[in-house]
Amino acid sequence: MTRETAKWESEGAGISPTVMAHVFRGELSRSDTWRTRLDTTTNWALTTTAAVISFAFSSPAASHVVLLVGFWMVMTFLMIEARRYRYYDLWNRRVRLIEGGYWAPLLRRESIDSDAMRELAAEMARPQIQLSLFSAMATRMNRAYGPILLVLLISWFVKVYSHPRPVRSWEEFFEHAHLGPVPGAAVVVFLFGVTGVAALAFFTALVARPPLGELKPRPRSKRLALWEMVFRPYAVPPTRRPSHRRERPVEH
Repeated sequence: MTRETAKWESEGAGISPTVMAHVFRGELSRSDTWRTRLDTTTNWALTTTAAVISFAFSSPAASHVVLLVGFWMVMTFLMIEARRYRYYDLWNRRVRLIEGGYWAPLLRRESIDSDAMRELAAEMARPQIQLSLFSAMATRMNRAYGPILLVLLISWFVKVYSHPRPVRSWEEFFEHAHLGPVPGAAVVVFLFGVTGVAALAFFTALVARPPLGELKPRPRSKRLALWEMVFRPYAVPPTRRPSHRRERPVEH
């Protein structure tokens, strides 16, 4: 143990729990405020999706351009929400550092985590956004926007394919998909290009390390059985206690 670490632990042990409670309450309030902003943007995306789909399929004369506008608006909401999520991650990281580095050791009757407290002090002294924009987009795609964009894409395909009459060839499909002077083939290529980037972000969030504030999955050795996850969602597998049996001396 270095002198700096020993000094930190001796000083950190004297931090008043009342002061830490006030700090924790303040950081939790910030995190909750930005979390509410995330929910607001998601509600905008859901409302827009329902409105454009209802309008597009209300009559055969309705154009598929409405669905493209809805697709563009949802992507805009995704960019806005990704920016908000980066700020949410900033405050939520502090909450997790206080929970994991201070409150959890106190509940275990152990000394506080000096590394977590030093990281918290550094972030409070000089706040910096640590989550990249693509990582934020990938996380929000995995949480909410993936299914929304998929529904819009399928609705656009059905609209172009079946209105005003079902197509019989790809040439006729491209003719239905045109957007003013823009040919239908260019619209299809652009739309599926954007969808490919969104799908890449979606699958990246499945395999990449989640942000610090996100809930982590249960380790493989501690996963519950299928019937326990369905009928006992809060079941926790019993921990094995170390046995205190005395080993018999080996007789020679």
